[in-house]
Amino acid sequence: MGASVLNRVVDIVSVLSLLSVRLLLVFTGAFALAACSSNAIRIRYDSEPQGAMITAVDSIAALGRAPVVKAYNLDTLPEPDENGCIIVPGVEALWDSGATARIGGLRICDLEQNAFSIRLPRPTGYPDLDVDLEIAIERGRKLSIERDRRVYGGVQPPRSNPTGID
Repeated sequence: MGASVLNRVVDIVSVLSLLSVRLLLVFTGAFALAACSSNAIRIRYDSEPQGAMITAVDSIAALGRAPVVKAYNLDTLPEPDENGCIIVPGVEALWDSGATARIGGLRICDLEQNAFSIRLPRPTGYPDLDVDLEIAIERGRKLSIERDRRVYGGVQPPRSNPTGID
């Protein structure tokens, strides 16, 4: 009887060892994926007023309406120069009024920092500012609704007087 108990203990230890190895492989894979995903620079492009269409200058690809975040994989960008700096392609902001603002290639030397923010102001003196301000207000409303949906799970956010009784 003592030998069978010992065999069961050995079997249990073998199963636990196999589970430990599998768990170790899962964690190793997760860390490898995390290391790969951190090999990117994220730039948040914002426009003033908000809502301008942000387009990559090098590919004419629309990134979306500001504010928008673009992740640049360091492996796909040109090699760093002799100072260790890289160049991220420039962008252009186009407002509904037709106003445009452009920023050329961005030189980034601090590759340890992986998040940046760029604000593109609308040129002063360009006509139809009221059109762009109206778009910005509507964009702000939509973003607020989306944020409330994420926070409150699709239910109405609390009001100051939820009963409606005065």
